[in-house]
Amino acid sequence: MKYPKINTLWKRDEKTHKIVDGDFSRPEFENIKGWHVTEKIDGANIRVKCENSVVKFDGRTDEAQIPTHLYEALSKMFTLAEFETVFSDTAPKKVILYGEGYGARIQKGGGAYRSDAGFILFDVWVDGWWLQRDAVEDIAKKFGIDTVPLLGIMTYDQIVDYVKANPESLVAKDTKIMEGVVARSHPLVLFRDGTPVMFKLKVRDFL
Repeated sequence: MKYPKINTLWKRDEKTHKIVDGDFSRPEFENIKGWHVTEKIDGANIRVKCENSVVKFDGRTDEAQIPTHLYEALSKMFTLAEFETVFSDTAPKKVILYGEGYGARIQKGGGAYRSDAGFILFDVWVDGWWLQRDAVEDIAKKFGIDTVPLLGIMTYDQIVDYVKANPESLVAKDTKIMEGVVARSHPLVLFRDGTPVMFKLKVRDFL
């Protein structure tokens, strides 16, 4: 399963690249009344895959390069033995952990999150099923990693007001304005390609 595309909430002007307030980038967005909102982390998209007793790390695409120090950190966090322990009750054929590699030397200002390289989880796909938030949190706890902070269930108007207020990051160890939010449909709805209906909205979109 590829890394799910996270669309912007609104379309962008082709010339200025600024968002066009109220012009949804996907028609599905207008039909969703409630959104499950989490903090967006400024890092590197990471997929941790376990299939046929092999653990593999990929970025947004299979060709994306992962920084060496992040790859080394991931290799310590996610071993085959860890996967077999965490999923010992279900023994799935294929598991994909979707998250963000973040911290020092990952994106500009990554050191405000943490002084080393880490991984923060936001979605888990197991044998064709997207897991619910409580299951994602349970898996993160078993691996000893964090999940992206849940900000609540909101309407899109509430989301816009929240992002416009320049909220501070709940993840960063230093004072840092949140990069933005990621909102998933609540309850979960999928696009035709099987990826979750979700969008991102950044603080800088309103600057």
